[in-house]
Amino acid sequence: MFDRSDAPEPAPDLTQHRAPADLADRIALRVVKTMRLFADAFFARRYGHRAVVLETVAAVPGMVGGLLQHLRALRRIRDDQGWIRDLLDEAENERMHLMAFVEIARPTILERGLILVAQGVFFNLYFLLYLLTPRVAHRVVGYLEEEAVISHTH
Repeated sequence: MFDRSDAPEPAPDLTQHRAPADLADRIALRVVKTMRLFADAFFARRYGHRAVVLETVAAVPGMVGGLLQHLRALRRIRDDQGWIRDLLDEAENERMHLMAFVEIARPTILERGLILVAQGVFFNLYFLLYLLTPRVAHRVVGYLEEEAVISHTH
């Protein structure tokens, strides 16, 4: 007899866009679309170089979330239920994507400087956003992942 637990899960639909449901979602989407404007203006159709910057920025939320969850667990003297490890693993995963795209795109010194600036600005803004409203910060990550699918597809 066929056991449903053995059935493979259906592949996720990567063409789906999560429409903003409220003001917080609209803010998160606007943040990501604004970031994309800068990437489009600087890199135009050099998708490998755009992916390098995207992956550099995409590694920030996991690290910021892991750091802040770690500090929260210390303050509350409680177990984090594995949340810190999951967030740091996500940051590491994005770093590995970055390493792959660096081999493909071979960023110039100017582009490496841009990466440094983009990461510094995004880290600080995301850190503040996560402190103020973690829900919006997590939604920004969701919309960043949508943009990653679009960029990687091209």
